[in-house]
Amino acid sequence: MIVPPRRPTWKRWKDQAFRRTSVLRSMEYELLPTLALKGRVLDVGGGKKAHYNSLLKVEGLVEGINISPAMDPVHVADANQPWPTETASYDMFISFNTFEHIERDVFAVGEALRSLKPGGQFHFIVPFLYRVHASPSDYHRHTAAAWENILAAHGIPPEHQRIEPLMWDSMATAFSFIELTRLRRLKPLFMLVGVLRCLGMKGDRLPESVAKHWQDWALGYYISGTKPAA
Repeated sequence: MIVPPRRPTWKRWKDQAFRRTSVLRSMEYELLPTLALKGRVLDVGGGKKAHYNSLLKVEGLVEGINISPAMDPVHVADANQPWPTETASYDMFISFNTFEHIERDVFAVGEALRSLKPGGQFHFIVPFLYRVHASPSDYHRHTAAAWENILAAHGIPPEHQRIEPLMWDSMATAFSFIELTRLRRLKPLFMLVGVLRCLGMKGDRLPESVAKHWQDWALGYYISGTKPAA
């Protein structure tokens, strides 16, 4: 299920506009502290040295899987190949800006879900309208509809999944392609336009009539859901 994007507000603007991060990363940093991570958690693309660890609220144990030993993961592995994780051994899996760097990303999603217990939850973020950022390579950009189908093919029906477009407004998305240049100081101005465009709107999320047009400008997607019980 695709849900409407969150509405740009003055409060969100004050919290995000002056962060020294990209627009997409600012929205991610807003989101990460709200995740309730419990039990044994597999962090796809993570490790003890992941920069976002301090933002996570965890009641349990997080184990990273990463191709890079420098990130100090529990599992050093190539995500394009069968993973060393046991089947149905994790309560949750998370992943932030990683699947686009895996050439066999659909396979990797399947391995992550295989590692998840029935009834386990997943939370991951992927970019969409965002520049190429090789680390070590950048392979994919999937639409929300494509992600719905990918999850369904791996046994996650639409009623068990939730896809939220991460976007501010079309102006902020356009700005995102130049924001890491000398023009990055204009971030507050471009984000302010979105707030002004939403004056008079109510609710935490954009109205459906607006969302159906704006979500096509998504910088990325926050994808979550639950693996059906056996």
